[in-house]
Amino acid sequence: MTLEKKDSGNSIRKMEFKNQTVFFKSSEHMSELEDESIDVVITSPPYNRGKTYSSDNGEIHDDKMEDAEYYSFLTTIWSECYRVAKKSAVFFLNIGDSAGDQGKSEKVAKSAENASWKRIQDIIWVKSFLGKGHYTPSGGNRRLNNLWEHIFLFAKKTKEYKIDPKAIGIPYTDKSNIGRYSDTDLRDPGNVWLIPYTKTTGASVKKGHEAPFPIGLPYKCIKMVPSAKTVLDPFGGTCSTLAACLKLGVKGYAYEKYPRVEVIKSRILEGKNFHEIEENLIPHLELSLNLINNLLSDTSIIIPVIKSKAEFNNFQILNEVLNNLNIDNSFKKRLEKRINHFRESLNKKKEQEIKFRQIKLDFES
Repeated sequence: MTLEKKDSGNSIRKMEFKNQTVFFKSSEHMSELEDESIDVVITSPPYNRGKTYSSDNGEIHDDKMEDAEYYSFLTTIWSECYRVAKKSAVFFLNIGDSAGDQGKSEKVAKSAENASWKRIQDIIWVKSFLGKGHYTPSGGNRRLNNLWEHIFLFAKKTKEYKIDPKAIGIPYTDKSNIGRYSDTDLRDPGNVWLIPYTKTTGASVKKGHEAPFPIGLPYKCIKMVPSAKTVLDPFGGTCSTLAACLKLGVKGYAYEKYPRVEVIKSRILEGKNFHEIEENLIPHLELSLNLINNLLSDTSIIIPVIKSKAEFNNFQILNEVLNNLNIDNSFKKRLEKRINHFRESLNKKKEQEIKFRQIKLDFES
């Protein structure tokens, strides 16, 4: 159900859509939100590079202020975000440097610190790698193209916030680490995230909206915060953040002064069918290639019997690589059979050890 509230001029000022709320106004004064009501803030502010935006009402905004005015404007909004944020809240701020405008991201991060936010960490968002993803060519013959952007992580109170990296964890490649470093087959994904960026095309671009980040970016940020129930994006744009909120079943709020309502609805609905794609850069590439070469170089392609845990771990790595490559042939089936056989033998050995310990305890008692 869509609930749209209009002002006296018949302009839509607020929209409730799929349990997500969009306020069509500037976020400089977020009077609609109570103090300490938001768990997570996620946004990508306008980069102030002279880009023109237009709304359904024909309003035109030229994204170009004097630097001092721009950073003061951001600090005002970050201060409002600070006001509505709970003491345990975190703030993910996405900003990138253009090839010809290096250093702007650091100044934007500083504007958040000027609003009392405490900087915790810099996450690197890799937009394009080895042909995956998109970036805007801008280097020319003087600079290399930028393939990544910052996601600055801030906290309102450094002793109050919590994140759970394993909520977005990736499987251990070396399975022997399970039990040694973790109780599950997941490890901290680190602060370099490959989330391929696909440039929005068609009507949404013509209407002045290019999604500043893919849905996967706010999805990952929100998922990492165990207390996340309310999320705010003060620069909503096409509302990718609310699409992620829809997918995760949390309440999202966004502010967008120059809205394209149908574009926003369409983007939010994309969250319903969003599926996260795991993109590991090149985990254990050399080891994987050596294993493949050694095993497949034998013309008979006989898979040897697994005799040790080290071999077992290596075979699991190989099987994971073949899964990622979508290889499903007779070789892979026989490989899985070897892995399962050794796993069964390990389980039987563990059961025997448990029985032996129990017998020993019974005897001693």
